[in-house]
Amino acid sequence: MALSDDVSRIASVAMGYAGPCEVVAAVIPVEAHPDERLYLCAFTGADRARSWLALDDDGVPVTSRRRVRDAASIAALYEVAEETGHLPAESESRVASLRSLDLVGAQSGGGELAAAIQGALPAVDELTRDLDANYKLELI
Repeated sequence: MALSDDVSRIASVAMGYAGPCEVVAAVIPVEAHPDERLYLCAFTGADRARSWLALDDDGVPVTSRRRVRDAASIAALYEVAEETGHLPAESESRVASLRSLDLVGAQSGGGELAAAIQGALPAVDELTRDLDANYKLELI
């Protein structure tokens, strides 16, 4: 199954967790650990408020704070790598993973990417705080 099919499938499952007047705004595939894919789902409401839910590959909600934070951190760092040109922009969705970040860092010599990531750490912290505060389920 293509990644775009997986993302569509998870978006459909995520809609079951949407509140009144909420839509699934984004589904971000992440492999925080080898062979474990999570999908960070962002929801937005009519008031533009954002909430979050992570689903595993079977569409089951994740309630482990550590797993959700790991996935969010990797997704944010991956986005920094894309925005700074260290990852080529592609029309096809890609999975954010530590392995991809390691490969890009090795290919680029690491210095430039490391500086970009260092500068993005406050944004990563902000994202994880936002997830904690606006997660649809209780994190344990």
